[in-house]
Amino acid sequence: MMSIECFKGLPLEYESFLVERYDSYVTNCRYYEIFHPTSDINYMLIHEDNHLIELIIFIKDGFTATCLNALVGINENIIKEFSRNIFEKYPAIQEIKIEASYTEYTFRRVVLSIRSHDFIINLPSTIDDYYQELGRTTRSHMRNYKNKLQRDYPGVNYITKVGDEINEETIDKIMRLNFERIKQKGEIPHKDHTYVSVLYKYTLNYGCVSYIEIDGLIVAGCIAIISNKSMSLLIISHDNNYSRYNVGQICMVYLIQISIERDLKTLHLLWGELEYKKRFLAKPHPMNSYVIYKTYSLHFIKSKIKEMISGIVYRFKRSKYSKPLRIISEILNRKSSEQLSKLEY
Repeated sequence: MMSIECFKGLPLEYESFLVERYDSYVTNCRYYEIFHPTSDINYMLIHEDNHLIELIIFIKDGFTATCLNALVGINENIIKEFSRNIFEKYPAIQEIKIEASYTEYTFRRVVLSIRSHDFIINLPSTIDDYYQELGRTTRSHMRNYKNKLQRDYPGVNYITKVGDEINEETIDKIMRLNFERIKQKGEIPHKDHTYVSVLYKYTLNYGCVSYIEIDGLIVAGCIAIISNKSMSLLIISHDNNYSRYNVGQICMVYLIQISIERDLKTLHLLWGELEYKKRFLAKPHPMNSYVIYKTYSLHFIKSKIKEMISGIVYRFKRSKYSKPLRIISEILNRKSSEQLSKLEY
């Protein structure tokens, strides 16, 4: 028999349950404390036969409730019960947002709002096994790059810091490298230095920072979060002055080695369909975000039509028929980048 209880505030006493049950770097109390400090946080305990099976955390904002359990898979029947209870307990709530779910929901009055992928590496038991799984060309290139770096810089250091070993200066240096690379691509960084401070606070709890250092200078770094048996890579960056050694991807392999040595099962590279993720054996896992509506309103109907159109466009983009358009788009983007580089020069 299922029983449900709602409470206000953070379920601090259930932190270990959250970490072990959901294996998600964004589904724990410390994350909510740091990234949602002013939100109206509530939580729902769901027991079955006196055993806690789910703990759903949500925030209320006007007519909307947002489920904060993200990058997780929760059974559709549980989400139905969660929604029913929210609508009954809080009459003002008209819609519920479910973000980054690994489970596909198809029940009534639910509309898909965002479709994306989390790219996940299933880690083997040893780094040698991982190298064997890599493509022959990738394996050869990575070993050559690493040997060349070691030859030219015999004093190169590979460093890992975990939890309270991490210092803010290291986070700041890695983030600055990331900002510089984004700017050199002609793009604007989405994160600022306020985010650096917030991220540093979070890494003190579950963080893992791996970086390559030459003569005291960080030339490549990864900022990741460990959650139970998973590692999630948040930031990867490198110094362009060392691009000929491919230090960014050498650092990526180093992080994979660290993950395997810590007996982790998966490394999440998160959203963004980038070529290097596939090269390092990350497989796409669908993530869907939804809006659940209280009634069959006009807003629901409009959203449903928009979802249908978006679905058609999404399927076309991933079909063989869109390949000519993708090639043309890549050519135009390449020419645009070349022209921008000439102007900057």
